[in-house]
Amino acid sequence: MVKFSRTWWGDRFIKALENFTDDGRLQRGRSYASSGKVLNFEIEQNHITARVKGSVNPYFGVYKEPTYNISIEIKSIPKSSWNEVIDKLSSKASGLSNFYLWMRFTVNSFSIFPQSHNF
Repeated sequence: MVKFSRTWWGDRFIKALENFTDDGRLQRGRSYASSGKVLNFEIEQNHITARVKGSVNPYFGVYKEPTYNISIEIKSIPKSSWNEVIDKLSSKASGLSNFYLWMRFTVNSFSIFPQSHNF
């Protein structure tokens, strides 16, 4: 299987995604990435955009390979909340250790890992 992260942080980021989205969606994404269906992507500050070729699926009435425009926004922690984040992290005996980062925590509804939002 192709590895989609290079660091423990990337592994944890993907695990966080897996906690709130369906396996089928992630499997399709991995399949599309592995088979060259990601036509292009851009990362600009906290915004990621991509064009991805979908799949033909006559069962669902998809007879022509669709192209999707994908947009992902990573919400950053506002400057006004950083002191609280630092206080929360430094209150742990281990400080900013891998163990503590593996635990999910939230400060003012900001998580350091991805989470689902209902819009």
